[in-house]
Amino acid sequence: GDTCALTGLEPRVPRYLKFCQDYNDLACCIPGHDLENQIQFENLIDGLGPGCKNPMMYPAIRYFYCLGCDPDQPKYTYPKGDGSGTQMVRICRDFVDDALWHNETKKQYEECGVMRPNACPDMMSNFDPYTCGDDLVIPTIEYESASAFMNYMNPPGMYAPDFEYIIVDEADGVDCWKPKAMRVNQRSSASSRASRSLSAGVMMAGMAMRRFL
Repeated sequence: GDTCALTGLEPRVPRYLKFCQDYNDLACCIPGHDLENQIQFENLIDGLGPGCKNPMMYPAIRYFYCLGCDPDQPKYTYPKGDGSGTQMVRICRDFVDDALWHNETKKQYEECGVMRPNACPDMMSNFDPYTCGDDLVIPTIEYESASAFMNYMNPPGMYAPDFEYIIVDEADGVDCWKPKAMRVNQRSSASSRASRSLSAGVMMAGMAMRRFL
């Protein structure tokens, strides 16, 4: 269906979103969710030290934390089907390879780390992340893969065990999530390539015509 995970409603034009600005035209979240995304990201970088802490760092994680605001989020989400009630979320492999787990990003992880929220006791399992403290960890050491990282550092409001994230190859008929900015850039690149190909074709056709005139 078209029901958003965070609101239980269909996507709609939100009031102003500050952190997840890409979705101000249409969103699956409201400003309170947007603020929570920002707070949890700030928690993730809070203890990294003055040589690392920067509100513009880790753009891939910032994008990932905004997944719940994407108006297409329902397209990438489906029941696991094992009776657990868990919803699976498909993540496009190129987002992982080119952004979240790219070599440059992993280098930044190893230089600065992230603040990992500690698990709370069962009686506090519904409390917000970081309520029970945190630890500084190096993602490439702490997590064996990007999948393991995503399934611990979940987008706010879409936490395990209610949601599980899997990496898939984008293919015809398979919807998967990647940031809106990444989709726009790829469409622009494809359009530019098509335009260059068309221009080259027109030029070659013109040259061929001149040979016969």
